[in-house]
Amino acid sequence: MLKSLFLSFLFLSGLLNGAEVNATIVDGNVTVYKQLLSTIEKESNRTEETTLEKIMLQDLLKQSDQKSVFVPKKVKPVDNEEGYRNLFLFFLDDVSRIAALQKDLDASNVKIKTIESTIASKPSNDVHLRSYQLQDAFYHKKVSLDKKRIDMLRKELLELQKAMVVSLKSLQLDAEKLAANVSKAEQNVLKFATVLNKLSIQKEQAQLVNDAKEEARIDKQIHAHEQTYFNETKVLLSTRFLLFSAYVKAKNDGAFKEAKTLRHESVTYHLLSESEVDTYLAPLLLKFENSYMGKIGTLAGSGKQEFKQLLLDGWTFVNKPIFTLNGTDISIFKIVLALLVFVFGFLFGLFYKSKIKNMTSNRRSFSPSTRTLLANLGFYTIITISFFIALNIVGVKLSSLALVAGALSVGIGFGLQNIVSNFVSGLILMFERSIKIGDYVEIGDHRGYVTDIRMRSTTINTNENIDIIIPNQSFIEGNVINWTMSDSVRRFSIPFGVAYGTDAHRVIDIVIDAVHNSEVADAIVEDALRTTRVIMTEMADSSVNFELMVWVKGDKLHKPKRTASEFLIIIYDALYENNIEIPFPQMDLHIRSVDEGVTFVAESKHT
Repeated sequence: MLKSLFLSFLFLSGLLNGAEVNATIVDGNVTVYKQLLSTIEKESNRTEETTLEKIMLQDLLKQSDQKSVFVPKKVKPVDNEEGYRNLFLFFLDDVSRIAALQKDLDASNVKIKTIESTIASKPSNDVHLRSYQLQDAFYHKKVSLDKKRIDMLRKELLELQKAMVVSLKSLQLDAEKLAANVSKAEQNVLKFATVLNKLSIQKEQAQLVNDAKEEARIDKQIHAHEQTYFNETKVLLSTRFLLFSAYVKAKNDGAFKEAKTLRHESVTYHLLSESEVDTYLAPLLLKFENSYMGKIGTLAGSGKQEFKQLLLDGWTFVNKPIFTLNGTDISIFKIVLALLVFVFGFLFGLFYKSKIKNMTSNRRSFSPSTRTLLANLGFYTIITISFFIALNIVGVKLSSLALVAGALSVGIGFGLQNIVSNFVSGLILMFERSIKIGDYVEIGDHRGYVTDIRMRSTTINTNENIDIIIPNQSFIEGNVINWTMSDSVRRFSIPFGVAYGTDAHRVIDIVIDAVHNSEVADAIVEDALRTTRVIMTEMADSSVNFELMVWVKGDKLHKPKRTASEFLIIIYDALYENNIEIPFPQMDLHIRSVDEGVTFVAESKHT
């Protein structure tokens, strides 16, 4: 008695002293709550707040009086199929109850935080403060009770798990019969799902016409069928669990497939959530697998099943349509297969081309042009066939191509000859690769790097950084100089002259030494086939003419005027340093007198 009075005093003093959570009422028992209820009833000012406080205290008394609910049920092994099925259904029900309690517990914790935040914001003399204190104690008690219930149910799940594992040892399960029952249960679930969908559509129609009576009638049917549908899904899952158990006991790898399906269907039919499956159902199935198939067998079997599932998922993914073309679904698999066919055709065409060239290279009956014609004709034929096969795999019908070809032929007749010609020329350039991006070419008055080859035109960037767009047909019909087609080395010929009377051998030695010792020497190529030479080309009217022939590589090759200028400067400096005269044309006039009145003028040129 003294203890209860002391607790009541602490509670009331806590309310008066400040707006804080009162631990006395949170930790109180039945005696404390009865004493507080008696205290509140004796208060003279009866208000709605007092009534609310009395109701909450009565709820606290009910909560404090619950004891036997936390004792888990005793579960015993069974020796028949129906009892084994009921154990599994009991397991599913407990998991659902845990989920509901956990959801309720989370909601109570949120409410506790809100209430305690409200208490902290209230002054100590607030008339509603005691109600908040009681409400806070109520939810604290509820959280405590929910936690105890969850712990009890989890212990019950462990008992159920042990009972089911032990029960399976004495059961005789017919896997073939159970597989048939699973199929039948699946059909029943599908049937009721179809009925529910139809009823849902009928309900929407009734809502559209505002027929409340018809809507209420359909609602009643929906509720009845939903319960039946729920029961059928439980029958399906319990039957599949029996089939899983039969496979596990027989150490059949089909158990792993059934386990995966069971986990998936539990979520699909809304009996369990994904987290509940991972927390409770998956460990149960794993316990069966380890107990009857061994850990090694379970690891190997599950790995095999996962690998099969991975392949199946991959196959499903690559066959999933990503877009539609002419009414045909196009998937990644079709695109990849079409590309593989085309690539294989291209590689086979290259193989054919090289074989034809090798087979006919030693035969005199085949000229080089005939050999090239046969190789290229077969190569393009193989590529064309591969292209059409690839299109057919993707879903592009040849009839569609015929229509396109017909339309193109009409267009060509109306003045598209040049466009088609450039288009075909672009294809030829791409396949022949006589001109490639990065090549340094010269066509007509234009010279520069090939920067792009498109279907209609080719772009050349000159040394002046000017982009020139040239139709592809010009590269096919005209003469094109490709400076870097097969080699990045070119010979420059630099002409120069010296005066008559100069030692020619000395001139040659001086110029070659000057070139070798110049800054341009790094760009000069010297090998067995390429050497730097100076040759005498002509004894002209005013000079003895020579020509420097030097092989150059690298950037110097792509700047011919600048490179020629560098070599001329080297020659000029070398001749000047060695006092070798570089002649220039001169004209002398010789005047002589002959007969009276006649004067002849003779012209002579010399240096």
